[in-house]
Amino acid sequence: MEHEFNLFDYYTLTSHKNILISYKGPVTDALMAEIVKDIRGKLSSNPKAGKKLFAIFIELSQNILYYSAEVVRFGERADRVGTILITEEAEFYRLACGNLVDNGYIGELLESCQKINEMDKDELRDYKREQRSLPQGVRSKGAGIGLIQAALTSGNPLHIESMQVDDNFTFFSLSVTIEK
Repeated sequence: MEHEFNLFDYYTLTSHKNILISYKGPVTDALMAEIVKDIRGKLSSNPKAGKKLFAIFIELSQNILYYSAEVVRFGERADRVGTILITEEAEFYRLACGNLVDNGYIGELLESCQKINEMDKDELRDYKREQRSLPQGVRSKGAGIGLIQAALTSGNPLHIESMQVDDNFTFFSLSVTIEK
């Protein structure tokens, strides 16, 4: 039996006062530029954290832009879909991004994120150099340089979650904290 969507329930889940940015839908270069403006404006009083959040946002939102398995079409145009959430807590900001991933790819992605989380800063730098030296086609999937860079920039582990949606797709979310 299909569960009926309740917009009010969704609204109450996302109406916390600590939400700086909340978005679900097609991710485009134009959207990313607007969110970047919001980040810069909302974090202007904390430029160091703002710079880190900006850099990590670019890395993680590009994963949606390039790899999300969910696509919406507008005429000839096809945009990949994802979710972006930025919240503010007392000691840190949290950036979370999520999107559908093909089930054939999710295991490798989760394993790669775990590998990143097990490394210290020097090991991450070496791993990033190693990944950069690989041919483009080989490094375009898996723990791409963007995920490594997100861990390096934040100085914190990647928080990963996944929930299988059906036989073909899993919803993958990744969040990172940035100290104030």
